[in-house]
Amino acid sequence: MRKVLRLAWFERTHTFRTSRALVVMLAIVVAVCYCLQGFVVSAVRSHASNVEKHSNVSVIELSTIRPDARVLDGESLSEVSGLGHVVSVVPWMQHDLDLADEGDWPSPTVSPGSLWATTYFEPRLPKMIKGDRPVSLQDDEILLPDSVPGGSLRHLYGKTVMFGYTHINGKYQGSYRTIPLKVVGIYDNSVPDKDGENPSYVSENTMDALFDGNVPESYTFAYVQVDSGDNVPLVQKKLAAMGFGVAGAAGQQDVTGILAALMSIGRFMFPIVLVCSLVFGLFLSVIWMKQRKRSLALLRCLGYTAGQLSALALVQVVQLVVAAGIAGIILGAGFSLLLAHSVDSGDLLNLTNLDSVVFDPVLALEMLAITVAGAVIGALPLSVRIAHTQPDELMRG
Repeated sequence: MRKVLRLAWFERTHTFRTSRALVVMLAIVVAVCYCLQGFVVSAVRSHASNVEKHSNVSVIELSTIRPDARVLDGESLSEVSGLGHVVSVVPWMQHDLDLADEGDWPSPTVSPGSLWATTYFEPRLPKMIKGDRPVSLQDDEILLPDSVPGGSLRHLYGKTVMFGYTHINGKYQGSYRTIPLKVVGIYDNSVPDKDGENPSYVSENTMDALFDGNVPESYTFAYVQVDSGDNVPLVQKKLAAMGFGVAGAAGQQDVTGILAALMSIGRFMFPIVLVCSLVFGLFLSVIWMKQRKRSLALLRCLGYTAGQLSALALVQVVQLVVAAGIAGIILGAGFSLLLAHSVDSGDLLNLTNLDSVVFDPVLALEMLAITVAGAVIGALPLSVRIAHTQPDELMRG
């Protein structure tokens, strides 16, 4: 075997030169597949992180819609806050709110209508259009919807705007008051939910200020944030036993969509590399035989056995495949950086905090192992045939 390895090392330059086109093609295939597979891994990690932190998967909704459901008030919600695995409890409230200054309207002739101040609960917020998605809001901050009658409110982003609301003076009595709030974000309200068509979002303290401290005695909904989606069933069971009307707040869009598509793509990457490697090994063995027929006949005459010649063919195939695989992984890492940067900076695919998989040792080894195995299997039949061909037949060919 040592003699075979020495001969393969001695011929390495000639081997690479004569098979350069195939090596480049395989390197490109490996690079693309490594990049896409790495991107899928990164996207899945990003999605999993976002699901845990920002989606409804780890949220439980309490409601009083069911007739026998327990009342949601300060006392009962305080009990919920004390349960294990519960991070926070946010009661759902709304209060009328509008743009007090007509100069802030998107259209001078069309009123944007009520913006309905709503308690901010970050996991339920749709996609942001302008500004970052805040974990919580300060007492003087507000998030506005993008689309309202008359146009868009994007022009108010970053400004401190005067809002008007109804202050309750007594039974059936009210007066119009104003409150200054800074617009720290504009969100996408193209798909309305139970909050209404054009809700704005404020902190609980701002909501208390709008109610002038006279918060509702009971609430229609409340949202319970659990520390992990895995613990949601346990907390739901406890809440149901306490008499609350319980429902999961997660929608299908939280667990399907782009993630499912990316995972489907990821499943095809390794088979593609394997098939390409098989084809590479087959073609390489054909080229190798055509170029070396006379030298193989000479080696047989010099005493090389059939097994040694077969091993020589496979060793040289492995040399080329390893070189192509390493080059492909290096290229793929570079492509992965560019792809992740483009997706993250362009806010594409609704993926946030996307970290590129620059070099994943496990992924690199898996890709290299599949490439080598596929090429060796593809080259094996012809290499065995080459080794057992008689020298006179090789000379005639």
